[in-house]
Amino acid sequence: MIHRRPYARKRFGQHFLQDNNVLNNIVSAANICPDDHIIEIGPGRGALTRKLLESGAMISVIEIDRDLAGDLQKEFSKHSNFEIITADILQIDWDEILSKTKANKIIANLPYNISTPLFFKFIRWRDQLKSITVMVQKEVAERLCHNGEGKKLKDYGVLSVISTLVFSSRLLFKVPPTCFIPEPKVDSAVIQLETKDIVLRDEEGFFKFVQRAFNLRRKLLSTFLRKNESALYDQLSQTDKQHLENLRPENILPSQYLNLYYKRRILD
Repeated sequence: MIHRRPYARKRFGQHFLQDNNVLNNIVSAANICPDDHIIEIGPGRGALTRKLLESGAMISVIEIDRDLAGDLQKEFSKHSNFEIITADILQIDWDEILSKTKANKIIANLPYNISTPLFFKFIRWRDQLKSITVMVQKEVAERLCHNGEGKKLKDYGVLSVISTLVFSSRLLFKVPPTCFIPEPKVDSAVIQLETKDIVLRDEEGFFKFVQRAFNLRRKLLSTFLRKNESALYDQLSQTDKQHLENLRPENILPSQYLNLYYKRRILD
C-alpha cells in the first residue's frame, strides 16, 4: 500500500473514508455483478477501490489529485480490471468513460464540494447509468430524497423536485464524521438513485423554471408567476390560480411543478 502524502487537500474537499463496515455496506448495497462497469469518483487513498476490485467488475476511477492518482496507479495497476483517469470529473467527456456494452454504476464517496454539480451530470447521463450509490453530505442526501411531502420543508428544494421526477431515490444509511480522516464537520449519508423511465420535453427549460421558482422560495408562487412567467400564468384555470394564491415554491409537489410548466391542470 503506497501513500506518499498523509494529509488531505481542502481545495479538493478530501475526507478519506476509513470505516471497514461502512465500506462493506456501500459495496453490498450496490449489488455489483462481474459484468458491470463501476465508475468511482474521487477514490482518494483507495479504501473503497480495494473492495470494488474484489467484485471482478471493471473499475474506472477518476481522480483529480495527481499525487493520489500516482499512488493508486502504483498500487492497483497489476489488476487487469482497473484503470485510472487523472482528470476533473466536472470537465471530462462522460461519453468517453461510460461503457457501451456493460451496465454502468457510479459508486463513490463523493467530494462534498462538487456533489451538487455532479448530481446534474448524473441527470445528463442518467439513461446510461444503471444505478448511483454514493456518499454525500447528509443535508444533500435529505434534499435528494425529499418528495415534497412531510414537514421538513427546509430540506425540499430544486434538487428534491428534479431528483424525485427522474430518479427513484433512497437514503440507505447515515455515516458519522468519525468514519473519516480528517473528520468532516458534518454528518454524511449513503444514497442510491436509479433512473426512472420518463421523458421530459424541454428538460433544460423545465429545470431552469424550477430553479427560478426556488430562488424566490420566500415569495408566493403566484407572485413569481405573474411577474416572471406571465404567459404561463395567464393560461392557468381560475381554479389553479386560486390554488396557488397562498402557496410558496416549497408547497408544490414535483408532479405539480411538471403539470404547471406544461400548462396542465395542477390539481388532479
